[in-house]
Amino acid sequence: MNKQLFQNEDFVNELSQLIDKYTTTSADNEETTPKPKRWRDDKDAKFEGYLIEEDSTIVRAIDVENNGEFNNIFATEAQAKSALAMARISQIMANDKRFGGVVTDEGWNNEDIDKYTLNRWHNEIHRFNICSDYHFLAFHTAEQCDLFLKENEDLVKDYLMI
Repeated sequence: MNKQLFQNEDFVNELSQLIDKYTTTSADNEETTPKPKRWRDDKDAKFEGYLIEEDSTIVRAIDVENNGEFNNIFATEAQAKSALAMARISQIMANDKRFGGVVTDEGWNNEDIDKYTLNRWHNEIHRFNICSDYHFLAFHTAEQCDLFLKENEDLVKDYLMI
């Protein structure tokens, strides 16, 4: 099968173009200088996505320079909505005493204590009883978990990108 790939002229041309794309030639000494290995280090790269503004609105960002100044741009709108939902959920869990507060590192390290989580499974929200695997949407009791979902299903769906 590999022989077929390399005998295919179109494949060879595409591969050659990719190699050219990720190497540059210096005009001074005609040396080939490889571009950075990691995309995030390539200061010449540009990207687009969805920016969360100060007032929590999500706007489309186009032709953004990859200079490290724009780390708040998500690749998809769903990811941006998920990040906003995560922020709101964290505030609710920390401040609404009915939900028992955030499960601490101490709680996660104690496998003898059950935790109840909300997860996306087959594009639906499901509650799971777990002991040690960290999850952001985690509660101390099943009742807290169920109440949270009942009152905040919209945020949970945004967070889980459903």
